[in-house]
Amino acid sequence: MSAFVLGSLAWLVGETNQWNYLRHEIELPLQVVVLFLVIPAVVFGLGVLFVRSFLRRGSLFLASFAFPVYWVTCEYLNAIASPHSTWGNLAYTQMNCLPVIQIASITGIWGISFIIFLFAGTVAALLSGAGKPWRRRALAIVAGVIVCGVFVFGKCRLQSNPSAQPVAVALIAKDVPMSVYLGMEEQALKLLREYADEVRRVTPAGTQAVVLPEKIARVSESALAEVDALFSSAAVATRAAIVLGVVRKTPSAAFNSSRFYSPNGKLEANYDKHHLLPGVEPEQPGDKRVILDQPSGRWGLQICKDMDFPKLSREYATDGANLLLVPAWDFNLDRWLHARMAVLRAVENGFALARSARNGLLTLSDNRGHILAETATMPGRFVSITGKVNVARDETFYTLTGDWFAWLCVATFVILLASKLLARSWPR
Repeated sequence: MSAFVLGSLAWLVGETNQWNYLRHEIELPLQVVVLFLVIPAVVFGLGVLFVRSFLRRGSLFLASFAFPVYWVTCEYLNAIASPHSTWGNLAYTQMNCLPVIQIASITGIWGISFIIFLFAGTVAALLSGAGKPWRRRALAIVAGVIVCGVFVFGKCRLQSNPSAQPVAVALIAKDVPMSVYLGMEEQALKLLREYADEVRRVTPAGTQAVVLPEKIARVSESALAEVDALFSSAAVATRAAIVLGVVRKTPSAAFNSSRFYSPNGKLEANYDKHHLLPGVEPEQPGDKRVILDQPSGRWGLQICKDMDFPKLSREYATDGANLLLVPAWDFNLDRWLHARMAVLRAVENGFALARSARNGLLTLSDNRGHILAETATMPGRFVSITGKVNVARDETFYTLTGDWFAWLCVATFVILLASKLLARSWPR
């Protein structure tokens, strides 16, 4: 009981750094915040008990592997059941360690969590004093080889990135008060005109794509023709494709949309966001992917939260996408996390990423997770970055096989749990 309490308490203390974000930034009810913090702490405490049961039996190797397998199983089942998918996954904490996150190209996000806890679980098993000396040495060698292997693979993959003709991209955003977004349509059209003027002003010659944020404004069907004409004209003036994020209001429903205007001014595609934020976004979800064939390859469209879901990005990669253009809208405090979640999808599936988030970061990254250009948005004025990104297509093992590693962990956990229960019954 003491192991469970101490494990849960340690996790809970570590999670309290999210209090301000959960309670004040996204304004969740107190009871929801408490559940959000307590449930993972309980899950962690149960994992500690699971590992402890193997240590008490002297099963040193099983003890060191038990927690990584258990944790990946919990994260995967949560991702399947949760409307937020992989949000909160511990793997995202490693996004600044590029060699480690390259394993996601084989295992998906699940391999990163596994290696984090394999190292921690091995250290805990060795410090427990359980097992004979030769077994402890053998465990240290095996775990060391696995962890070092992940780093070696990561370094090799970072150095082996194939080159292709780079794509020049501009990202532009302006933070405005919520009252502007919720205001009258004329106010929305005024802001959209400002965006079109800014696109003309700051887009350098030779730019191939301009990405603007999610939900810049809400516009009715009657005003949509004016918006399309505005950005078609801007696309022709800059000779660059433009991706615009707006809410389309129709008589039957509203849609969170990303509209793609080609350099010749044609409205070439409209993408409707698939994964909406529950309780916040009342729009209707879309169900179709959009792929655009370009001289540099195949470009795909997603919007913000869509990139929290590995499956959708994997489907785009299967379609051959080598660049994702992503309007987004974040919550300021979560800007780094949400941007890096999208970057990990690019590493998993071998495509480049251009993400433009209001109240967040403008981020340009390649298929290895290198941040090529990035800046934070600011209230009341336009912010922009430009850069060139290598869009070489890199088909990954994860794209081909999906969540095989997560299912392997689920199966292993079931076997370990069954062996534990059978071991209890044998003396009887």
